[in-house]
Amino acid sequence: MVTLSTLPAAEPDLLRDPHRIAAARRLLVEVPGPAAFDRLSGLAARLLGTGHAKVTLFTDQDTVVGGYGLPPGVVGGPALLTGALSALTVRRGRPLVVPDATADEAVAGLPAVTSGQVASYLGAPLVADSGHVVGVLAIYDPAPHTWSDDDGALLAQMAASVVAELELSAARSAIGASLARLDIALEASSIGIWEQDLRTRAVHWDERCAAIFGFDGAVDIDSTEQMITERIHPDDREVVQQAMREALSGSGEYLVEARVLHVDGSVRWTVSRGRVVTDPAGRPVRVLGSAVDVTAAREQSERRIAAVHRAAAIAEVAAELANATRISQLAEIALRGGAVLGAESIGLAVIDPQDDALYLHLTRQIVDAVASEADVALPADGVQTPLDDALPHQYVARHGERLLFADAASAEARFPRMAEVNALLGTRALAALPLRVEGRLIGSFIVAWTTDHVFTDPDIELLEGLTAQIALTASRLQADRVRADAVAAMTEANARLQLLADAGRVLSGSLDITQQIGQLVELVVPALGDWCWLVVTDEQGRLHELASAHSDPNLSTELEKYVHGMVTVMTDAAAARIVTRTGRPLVLRDIDCARVERALPDPVTRELLLRLGLHSGAIVPLVARGQTLGALGLFTGAARGPHTPGEIETAIEVGRRAGLALHHARLYGQQRALADALQHSMLTDPPEPENCEIVVRYVPAAAGAEIGGDWYDAFLEAGGATVLAIGDVVGHDSRAAAAMGQLRGLLRGISYSSGAPPAQVLTQLDRAVRGLALDTMATALVARLEPGDGGLTRLRWSSAGHPPPVVVGADGEVTALDSEPTDLLLGVDPGTRRRDRVTDLPEGSTLFLYTDGLVERRDRDIDTGTAALAAVLRRSAGLPLPELCDRVLAELFPPDAQDDVALLALRLFPRT
Repeated sequence: MVTLSTLPAAEPDLLRDPHRIAAARRLLVEVPGPAAFDRLSGLAARLLGTGHAKVTLFTDQDTVVGGYGLPPGVVGGPALLTGALSALTVRRGRPLVVPDATADEAVAGLPAVTSGQVASYLGAPLVADSGHVVGVLAIYDPAPHTWSDDDGALLAQMAASVVAELELSAARSAIGASLARLDIALEASSIGIWEQDLRTRAVHWDERCAAIFGFDGAVDIDSTEQMITERIHPDDREVVQQAMREALSGSGEYLVEARVLHVDGSVRWTVSRGRVVTDPAGRPVRVLGSAVDVTAAREQSERRIAAVHRAAAIAEVAAELANATRISQLAEIALRGGAVLGAESIGLAVIDPQDDALYLHLTRQIVDAVASEADVALPADGVQTPLDDALPHQYVARHGERLLFADAASAEARFPRMAEVNALLGTRALAALPLRVEGRLIGSFIVAWTTDHVFTDPDIELLEGLTAQIALTASRLQADRVRADAVAAMTEANARLQLLADAGRVLSGSLDITQQIGQLVELVVPALGDWCWLVVTDEQGRLHELASAHSDPNLSTELEKYVHGMVTVMTDAAAARIVTRTGRPLVLRDIDCARVERALPDPVTRELLLRLGLHSGAIVPLVARGQTLGALGLFTGAARGPHTPGEIETAIEVGRRAGLALHHARLYGQQRALADALQHSMLTDPPEPENCEIVVRYVPAAAGAEIGGDWYDAFLEAGGATVLAIGDVVGHDSRAAAAMGQLRGLLRGISYSSGAPPAQVLTQLDRAVRGLALDTMATALVARLEPGDGGLTRLRWSSAGHPPPVVVGADGEVTALDSEPTDLLLGVDPGTRRRDRVTDLPEGSTLFLYTDGLVERRDRDIDTGTAALAAVLRRSAGLPLPELCDRVLAELFPPDAQDDVALLALRLFPRT
């Protein structure tokens, strides 16, 4: 695709070319209405994501014949402001690409741009069958738009569909004109039409047919027998009846020359021709025919009658050609027209616009003769032949020169290879005429006789008429095929895009790479193959199976066994090793036994492979950051055949996305493992004071969730006092875990060195956070056990926004120490005033400290969680302290928790 600024200097103005204007005017006058072009414009706009589209034809002025998103009244008139951009496209004769009109000097000054109507534009020229640019299919938008090569290709395909609609309308008009000419010809030649109803035996003559017998106006006769008795000469009645019997018994064609009785008593010579019409069950129901008076100058009128019947044959062939759906049908249809000249076989050579190759289509008689004599089965979609001068059909398709050979000798003298053809098919005379549409050569039309044939002017006229009809039909069918191919390509492209979108959704659904890959292989089968496997490399480069899928569920177990055996025994010649070693896709269109044996030396593994159905394959790498992490193998059976280029491109993109997902999963796992190891290394075992037992627990969040900053600490001061600490750094990432380590170390150092009460420790810690620019916030609770009155143990604590301590009495009574609000959390205001709280703990009491992840979840608020904690502690108060902590975690901490949890429990020993 090229932009306007990259186009070469303008050549002579194509917009004013009289031949181009004539070609555009021919199509414009046949436009039936805007519906088809509105639909194609709307489809182009929706597919390419723009608000406006239009189809414009350029004669000596521009005319919009259809559009999408256009103001009322534009269709049928000039294109107004946007017409200048379309005119540029016609002048250039190639696509016009304008991603940002305001930034493109060539179009920035156009009124459509300065008015703000057009900020981006993509136009594809409409090229008629004559090769002239007759208009433009354009899409545009008031916002800039980056056009890709695929966008340009898609719009070009849509432009081909627009041209096909225009050419089809012109062809239909031509056929209608031919039928009108036929009716005029019949009227001028006084040819009558008759119909015989085989069920009622009634006969109907139209006005011209009745006039032959001297009647004024159409005539209906009650029975065939009455018509024969009253109106056929006695000497010719048997001839007429025999001709009808033969038509009804097999041939279906009725032709007789007979004398008829005029109402004035005179005898007239007539020629009647008809055809048997059958019902859906194949039973004859009526005979349709024509009749002409040949009395005067009988010998001279024979030539005139033949010409009329030839015209009728052309019209009949034209009607059948209009209903043809495949080019392979045209030869057999054309044979009915050639039969008027006594021709026995027909050939049709057409140049395929997709590959520019010449394909020869033959009538059934020739196909059967070749199959019988040469024992060769000809393909149903035509025989591809070289576009050279070896045979008449090739020469004419290449040079466009009409060839007529009255006998075999003249044909063989010009084309020596015709001797072989004549010997095989028994042909002698031959005519080869060029197929042209608006001056464009699209093939050749061949008519053959098994006898010598002198070509008269009427013969040549008939042949040229048939050739013109066949050329129009072949051109229409080619246009239909191009349009169908465009629709199929668009459908295939949409399916590939949907598959990639689904792959992206699967690979981003979770961080569980095994689950992702398992869903991915189920997605690509059967979309991209009958079965597949996916293998990955480890740090040593060894391959391991990760997932597989088969379109036949009954073979899933066999496939798993095969993949396991494959990664175990495969050699360096195996496709998986080649792809992971080179990082490039490998396409195997036909996998033979020799390749399988080189790759898999183990016969058991080879046997498993053959059971899966193997014909071709495509193996693509899983690549991320320039590193090949594995391979995806997609395989098809013989029924499906090799992968298409589109499927291979899609498979490569799936492999790339799977490689990135695998890379991210591995990177996340490494980061997670490192953070977990760091966090556990900082959470040390608690001390063992004489008067109490301390138990700690730390549980990380579920796999796939981010790491947290929860922590605990317990240590003995220099004076022997036991200090407890627990906290939660705000955030869930490696930065939070690092901040947790810093805070824990600072708190331990401040408390141990100063011996200060908990409130002072938190105040100094808060100042250190600010002074050391740690840039973090956290909740924390510091508690110290001191001797109390009456043999009790005094608990002094201070809380920086942390959940309150819970005390479980020896009798199982649970009390939350939350009578006063907590102080501000750390990292907000180091000048805030912090307070100590004090309570006495009886012997046998249990102090329970925890982080908020234990009681707060997405599905419940913190008050509900705190009540649940109290209930569990009450039920489990009599358990040993380690079992009590485990019981709390088992009942309150779910497997899929999104936050980590730290617990610290202390139980006072009874005095002895």
